Amino acid sequence: MPSRFTRFALPLAALILLSPGWARARAAPGTIVENVELKTLTGGKEKLLSNKVKANIFVFFRPAQDRSLDALKQMAACEKEFAGKPVHWVALVSSTAAPEEVKPMVEQAGIKMPVLIDEGDVIYDKLGIRLHPMVGITDAKGKLFAIEEYRQIQYCDIIKARIKIALGEMTEADLVKLENPEKGIMPGDDPVKKAARDVNMARRLFEIGQYQKAIDRAKKALEIAPVAKGYSLQAEAYAKLGNCAEANLMAEQALKLDAADPWAPLAKAACAGK
Repeated sequence: MPSRFTRFALPLAALILLSPGWARARAAPGTIVENVELKTLTGGKEKLLSNKVKANIFVFFRPAQDRSLDALKQMAACEKEFAGKPVHWVALVSSTAAPEEVKPMVEQAGIKMPVLIDEGDVIYDKLGIRLHPMVGITDAKGKLFAIEEYRQIQYCDIIKARIKIALGEMTEADLVKLENPEKGIMPGDDPVKKAARDVNMARRLFEIGQYQKAIDRAKKALEIAPVAKGYSLQAEAYAKLGNCAEANLMAEQALKLDAADPWAPLAKAACAGK
């Protein structure tokens, strides 16, 4: 029979692992990633990032893991598609990984990008990564756009979309549609009006302090139609959550759709100087 301490300790451990503080450990968009020089799997040295591109991609993986092998294979396909474009790719593996395990995996996956050694898992820890595989995307100055978790289906497509956003070839709305394909709209329904109703619901959530739920609802509105307030509502909510990098991105997108949008300037003002 388990002791009373064990019965208490196990649920407590689960609560710690699932607590919001744990979930927020991962680096947020807008975080600056340091451009460090690392050893490579082949014995040389190389910088983590390039300042001559529009998108830096780094792929965290672990040897002897099927998920990591699949992710590397998907990234190999992505890598080929962006050949010749201003995109820089590297893969990252822990310094605790045995080279004799890593090299065959890299060859099997077919990636051409250099494999860098994360000595002591310093980068892994700084970015708050908790699982393998994971893909991070920054701009030329190291500003983090996103960290994307592994998914078995469409992982390459999601990373491609993130890269195209960095290159100015896609918008966040396009990514939302890719991740959440639009449901069929009944004949006679006006998509813009339906999206506006969802934004109004998001606004009510915002006004009662449910900022993350407001963001989620606004994203659903954008799945239906690209309405400016779907972005500016998110901008205000992100500003309230202290994520000014994302708030400014959403505000700019709203103003591109509607220069007279009333909420985008409020978000930008809330984040002024931050």
